[in-house]
Amino acid sequence: MNLIFCLGVFTIVTSNLQAQNSTAFELNEYLSVNATNKSSLNLKSKEATSTPLQVLAYDLVPTVYIENGDIKVFDEQNPVKAEVTINSFQLLSSSNKLFKSVELLVIKLDSESQISSSLDFSKLSGFDNLKFVYFLCPFNCSKSQIENIAQGLPTGITLLYSASIPE
Repeated sequence: MNLIFCLGVFTIVTSNLQAQNSTAFELNEYLSVNATNKSSLNLKSKEATSTPLQVLAYDLVPTVYIENGDIKVFDEQNPVKAEVTINSFQLLSSSNKLFKSVELLVIKLDSESQISSSLDFSKLSGFDNLKFVYFLCPFNCSKSQIENIAQGLPTGITLLYSASIPE
């Protein structure tokens, strides 16, 4: 009887742990809080070879672009950043050597209607160095909306978002 009870409790606890979403952070707030961290602002790995998040987010770095069903790169260096439109997200489930060195994945939403989508990150393929997933919204998006859209995010990857409202 005790064994059955323990197995039942274990099943409930592990189910709840697997169902939990990642916590989302607004990009600028995350950078401000972590500004005192002199390493690469990297929670998954403390390797000195990592690119600082601020550089990944704001500077010109080798980038792979995934949109309209196409995967494009305009630099000879291995991309450390990938930008994908939400409509092309499914292309990330196919392994591609360009994804191997990507540390920051930027997902661009086009409209507020897309915020109700659900993206399964457990199906990503080939993102061996991924440390950050960053949602860029052209409208006011909330922490809870981003946490709901990002499903199956692997442990150790930081979930970020910001609103970039066109004038």
